[in-house]
Amino acid sequence: MVYRWHAGIEEVDAALIYQRRSRGGWLTVLLVVLLAVHGQGMPPSPSLPITAKSALLADAETGEILWAHQPDLPCYPASVTKIMTAVLILERANLDDWVVVPKAAAFTGESSMALKEGERVKMRDLLAAILVRSANDACVAAAIHLAGSVEKFVGWMNAKAKELGMTHTHFVNPHGLHHPDHFTTARDLLTLTRYALRFPEFRHWVRQKEIVILPTNKSALRRYQNRNKLLWLYAGCDGVKTGYTVPARKCLVASATRDGWQLLAIVLGSQDHFADCAILLDYGFQNFVRLTLAQAGEPLTLFRVPGGNPEWLRGAAAETLRVIVPRQSISQVKCWVQQWVTRPPVKRGQVIGEVVWDIPGASQHRVRLVALRAMDWSLAAKAHMVGERALLLFFVVTLLYSLWRWLSKGGKRRESGHLLR
Repeated sequence: MVYRWHAGIEEVDAALIYQRRSRGGWLTVLLVVLLAVHGQGMPPSPSLPITAKSALLADAETGEILWAHQPDLPCYPASVTKIMTAVLILERANLDDWVVVPKAAAFTGESSMALKEGERVKMRDLLAAILVRSANDACVAAAIHLAGSVEKFVGWMNAKAKELGMTHTHFVNPHGLHHPDHFTTARDLLTLTRYALRFPEFRHWVRQKEIVILPTNKSALRRYQNRNKLLWLYAGCDGVKTGYTVPARKCLVASATRDGWQLLAIVLGSQDHFADCAILLDYGFQNFVRLTLAQAGEPLTLFRVPGGNPEWLRGAAAETLRVIVPRQSISQVKCWVQQWVTRPPVKRGQVIGEVVWDIPGASQHRVRLVALRAMDWSLAAKAHMVGERALLLFFVVTLLYSLWRWLSKGGKRRESGHLLR
C-alpha cells in the first residue's frame, strides 16, 4: 500500500514544538511520530521459495532494490533481450513507417509472427509483435530497416547498454536466441526496464493481453495473446516481458502496480518464472510501504522570523520525497524541522530551512524548505533599526569628537612646553 504523510500547518500546531537558542539563531524542532510498528532496523532479506538462479525485486520509480539473490550473476536473457530492441525502435524509428520484410527476417527461427519476404508491415505493428508475441522475425526486420544490418543494430544495442550503465551486459542479436556471448544480469535489466518504462508506447504494449495486426499485402489479420500469464493471474500486473530458451531457462521481467505503487520483479534461469515473480511481488506489497514524505510546493511548516512583516513565514518543500519503509522494521519514524533564516529580508523561493526524516536503523532523508512569499522588515522593526543606527552613529561621532579634542589638547601642551624651554 501507499501511505501519504501530510505535515500541514494544522499538524504543526498539534506537534511537539520547542525552540532553543543556537549559535545561528532560533532552531525550531518539530518531532512527529509517523508510523509505529513492531521491530527495529532494517531486517535482512529473508529466504524466499524461488527457483531462479538470479532474481531481484525493486521499486520501479527509484530503482531501490528491496530483495535480491545474485543480482550481478551473468545469465542468458532469452527474449527479455527484446526490451532493448524495443527501446532502440522507440528512440530511432518512426512508428508509422512501412517496413518491407527482408529475406533474413522471414527465415528467422522459433517464435515469430510468420513474416514473409516482401511483406509490408507498419513499424508500430512490428513493435507490438516484438513485445506481445515475442516475434524474433519482427526484431530482425526492424533491425535491418533501421540500421541496414543486424550487426550494426547490435552495435547500437551494446552502445546503449554502455550509455545506461549496464556494465555486465553484452548483446549478440536483437531477439535473444541463444549465443554463449549474449548475456546480462538482473541488475542491468532493472536499469534497462526502468528506462524503457519512460516511453508511453512501451508501457502501452507490455500491458496488452491481446493485440490485433491488420491484414498486409501478404497476410490475413493476425491476432496474438501476450505470453505473460501474470497479466491474467496477478492482480495489478502491467508488464513487462517473458523469455525462454533451453540454456537460459525461463526468464521474466514482471511489473505490478497497486495503489499507485509500481514494483518490478526480475528472474533469470527460473524453473517457474511466473510463480517466482508472483512470490517476489507478494513479498514486496506485503512487507513494505511507500511513504510520500513531502510533495514539491506543499506547505510543511511555519517559521517565526522576528522583525518580519508579518513575523510568521510559511515554508514549503522544494522537492518531492518518497521512501520505501519495511513494515516490520521500524519502531518510530521521526521528523524535525531546522530553521536557517532568522531575520528579514527573505525572497520568495529562498531556502529557509530543511526537514529531516529519521527512520531508526534504516535511513535519514532531508528536504529543503523554501519561502512561499517574500518577507520584509515590519514598520516597528524598521523604526527600531533606524533608532539603533542613529544611536550608534551618535556614539561614534561623540567618540571621534572626544578623541579629536584629546589629541588637540595634547598638541597644545607639547607646543607650550617647547616655548618655555
